[in-house]
Amino acid sequence: MIVTCPTCASRFQYGDERFQGAPSKRFRCPKCDHTFEVLNPAGPAEVPRPVEMPPTPAQPPPKPTETSRRRGRDAMLTLSGLKNDGMPPGLRFSLAFLTGPFASSVRVLDSPVTIIGREEGDVVINDPEISRRHARIEIHPDGTVWLSDLGSTNGTTVGSAPIQEATRILDRQEFSCGRSTFMLLVRDTNAIGME
Repeated sequence: MIVTCPTCASRFQYGDERFQGAPSKRFRCPKCDHTFEVLNPAGPAEVPRPVEMPPTPAQPPPKPTETSRRRGRDAMLTLSGLKNDGMPPGLRFSLAFLTGPFASSVRVLDSPVTIIGREEGDVVINDPEISRRHARIEIHPDGTVWLSDLGSTNGTTVGSAPIQEATRILDRQEFSCGRSTFMLLVRDTNAIGME
């Protein structure tokens, strides 16, 4: 199974046999040292499991019985969920944290959909003014980026205006969730010699 750290969103392979029949195990992220609970996928039926999003129509679903060992690099990344399928080619999207707990840091957005939240999501921020699932950033194949509020208590603002529906955000545009302010950064990887 693939284990995702709720703090830094790093993903790691974790063998099902390591549970040894236990309903869950504590896991320490080797990148950020955050410790969290991992549920046994073979555990009792009453234990809730996270819902996985179905693959996009352009991608065939991965075969669950196949192993990623002895496969090419791209096949391994696709099976582990780390390949950037669905992202516009030639562009790199990042989120700069301007204020809040992660101020002065930058996070690369490697998935077409990124959820920002206090307890759930791809960007988890310990900010009491951010809702459990606060906002969604969607990167479309044409390179446009859209920000939506997910019914949060304190709302999501672009500039100083609260958003009511999906709103397009541009390179270097700022938006806020709770006490955290972010800036979207879009880079042409061909222009700066990146892959």
